[in-house]
Amino acid sequence: MVWLGGLITPVSIVLWVYAFFDALTTPAQEARNLPKVLWLVVIALFMPVGSILWLFLGRPRRPAAVQSDTPSPAQAVSVDDLDPSDFAKPSDSPHPLGPDDDPEFLRRLGRRIDPDE
Repeated sequence: MVWLGGLITPVSIVLWVYAFFDALTTPAQEARNLPKVLWLVVIALFMPVGSILWLFLGRPRRPAAVQSDTPSPAQAVSVDDLDPSDFAKPSDSPHPLGPDDDPEFLRRLGRRIDPDE
């Protein structure tokens, strides 16, 4: 019976911490049934029960996924559709993306490495 208490205690603490920080980071207008501040008080005062109440009654519901015939942008491109030459194209940015793309940086680096040249 002692091992059961040793298991329930850490689980309830983890649940309490999760529920408290979930309620804390939830926007106030999305909290259900009670104001956000009152949910934080309920979770803090009623340790295991407040956390469970938050998860079932206070937590914002996720929007239902809308099923459509058109694929989302993440689904539209597959690995098979990628062309390696797309990644070799220069960017439209006037500035280099990284230091190894900047010729002036490479010249200064060469001078620092070998100042005699």
